[in-house]
Amino acid sequence: MGKKSKSNYRDGDSFSRRAKLEGYRSRSALKLKELQKKDHLIKKGMSVLDLGSFPGGWSQVSKEFVGKTGKVVGVDLQEMKAIEGTSFIHKSIIDLETKDFDGILPFDIVLSDMAPNISGIQDRDNAQMINLLDKVEHSIENFLKTGGSTIIKVFQGDSLDHAKMFIKDHFLEVKIRKPNSSRPNSNETYILGINLK
Repeated sequence: MGKKSKSNYRDGDSFSRRAKLEGYRSRSALKLKELQKKDHLIKKGMSVLDLGSFPGGWSQVSKEFVGKTGKVVGVDLQEMKAIEGTSFIHKSIIDLETKDFDGILPFDIVLSDMAPNISGIQDRDNAQMINLLDKVEHSIENFLKTGGSTIIKVFQGDSLDHAKMFIKDHFLEVKIRKPNSSRPNSNETYILGINLK
């Protein structure tokens, strides 16, 4: 048992080191790269809305895939250092308005790697995650184009069920992914909605 947990810790650590070596701001960048390798949802020239973007790992990866002609807009309550070729909006995602996006709308893809601060109390954590998901869903309904896609972090359990209902109602295709670069002891997973109705 002790050996396994040490190994898991080392594996998690190696992803953090690898992300840093590759110039990314967070290990979560590697998760998006894994999802992208499998599903290819972010393409050259696309517009990407990165909700809860701090510290910027997903915005960095998104910019690599959309290239010079694409647009990436990060949104977070926490100030994020500039990333070349991307934009940043310093506000709560629930306060976003059409005028914030200066002619970019609608987006081709909406991303969310957000999660609440984990208390360890499952019911509370799930309730907080569902509250966050409601805000993400609001952005999808208002800022994502018909035919667009989304990638959203959820927890196994209630929040996954909640997100799955929304995605099934709004998208033609639903996929569930657990990247190798997620921490082994984490119950996070990612739900993908493809082709907004």
